[in-house]
Amino acid sequence: MRVCIFGAGSIGSCIGGMLARDHEVTLIGRKANVDAVSAGGLILEGVVSRKVKVDARESVANLPPPDLLIVTTKAYATANVIEECREWTHGDTIALTLQNGLGNLEQLRCWKGESAIGGTTTMGASMVSPGVVQVVDLGKTVLGSDLNPASARSIASALRVSGIPTRTTRQIRGEIWSKAIVNASINPVSAILRLSNGELIKSETVSRLLMDICRECELVAEGCGISLPHKSMYLRMRSIARQTAPNRSSMLRDIELGRRTEIRNINGEICRMGRDLAIPTPLNAALMSVVESLENRKGGERLIS
Repeated sequence: MRVCIFGAGSIGSCIGGMLARDHEVTLIGRKANVDAVSAGGLILEGVVSRKVKVDARESVANLPPPDLLIVTTKAYATANVIEECREWTHGDTIALTLQNGLGNLEQLRCWKGESAIGGTTTMGASMVSPGVVQVVDLGKTVLGSDLNPASARSIASALRVSGIPTRTTRQIRGEIWSKAIVNASINPVSAILRLSNGELIKSETVSRLLMDICRECELVAEGCGISLPHKSMYLRMRSIARQTAPNRSSMLRDIELGRRTEIRNINGEICRMGRDLAIPTPLNAALMSVVESLENRKGGERLIS
């Protein structure tokens, strides 16, 4: 199968490196990572240890259309990905989102219809340096589509064969919301306090805050008619934090590097839906304001220890 990973950051590179053993894979990413992978291959370290030779580019120009397009960019880039790929892919290309945030599947479906598949992953990985990815935990990947379950099952099988633990569900919206609630809790709090995932839940004070954030998000999900797959999102969040304890969230890394974050696509979307439903979301609004104020500033001291 010809696979294109659009968004070769830590997660996208890890998935591409795993799939490259059995499939023809191309990574689309930033110049530094593309140059490093092209020159010396992609190196995966940690729970997966391998070096793979894989095609890496900065754009899809002159690239044959893929059978499977996996989108792993930041959520705010989804519209740009669609615009770049609209004329390049063919009618049979399946588009799979494994992004953070809310609204990505809906955007892909406006473009690809039933050929758009939703997905989430709890994979823990970080970019050590261009071309080198530290894999903390392969986690669990969930794919699904109420419109095209057969394609979801086929892709899930390909991921499993390549060593990525994957299952399918017909209730993918609940899984996407579950991931978004975990991210709405861990990511902004870790970015503000400069703490790893595991350090967050060591503090009783921070744990109480995380519990309240999760509950606020659950109320919005319920208002939207979403059936969440976990009875307690707070317990789910703690489980993910433990599994990826050494990991520094992507939002924390973005703040440290002075880059734009996904706060508007995660907490911002929850606030927007809360307003539409007249459900108060003061904690999500506060987190969004603080993270927005930190964007484009490099470094910063941890606020608690």
